Amino acid sequence: MGAPKPSYKDIINKISKSKTGYRLKHCFGVDGCPNRVMESRNLLDKIKALLEQKDLKGFLEKHVKGEIRIHHEFSITLSDCPNACSQPQIVDIGLIAATYPDISDSACKGGGACVEVCKEDAIQLLETPNMPIIDSMKCLGCGQCIKICPSHTLVEGETGYRILLGGKLGRHPQLGRELNGLFSPEDTLNLIDKTLDFYMQESKDGERLGELLNSRGFDVFLNTLGI
Repeated sequence: MGAPKPSYKDIINKISKSKTGYRLKHCFGVDGCPNRVMESRNLLDKIKALLEQKDLKGFLEKHVKGEIRIHHEFSITLSDCPNACSQPQIVDIGLIAATYPDISDSACKGGGACVEVCKEDAIQLLETPNMPIIDSMKCLGCGQCIKICPSHTLVEGETGYRILLGGKLGRHPQLGRELNGLFSPEDTLNLIDKTLDFYMQESKDGERLGELLNSRGFDVFLNTLGI
């Protein structure tokens, strides 16, 4: 006879023991994805160190009634480009690397490569004089137009991370709410630190960040961040 089939409780106990209290996910960018906007490995390592320092597993063991499940763990996802393959929109903190084009003094050749490569129809090309016009309301900061511009008329401008907060799935799913602007790696790490402090102070029964932002008020939360 074979070994007895493990019970549901045995499986849950085994999973619980392997929990870290957090989930940190990254896209394919670190493996050299051609769509990558920024190299994020260094930031990823710093985020992991910060999460370990916070001892989220110990926090959840004190605040969650019963076994710690996957949906209790604090989740952070980083994507190296706006394609967002790692789904940063549906986690507690989602990071999306972006770089917005600037127009340099280098004369445009008028070939229209930037217009063709832009999936958001955010670029128009004037004929006289040859000059690209960027619609900032449509541009997602993927940087593809910068890479393809043969005359270097389009160059790298503001670069950093878009930050989304409070996304989740479950019975009442919601997308993360995006903060205004782009954040440097240093500012991003600082914001994650403050957000974790807010979460650990306010979450009494293992509520997700999105639930806390809904109940406490997003503006109140922003005030705690100094934004």
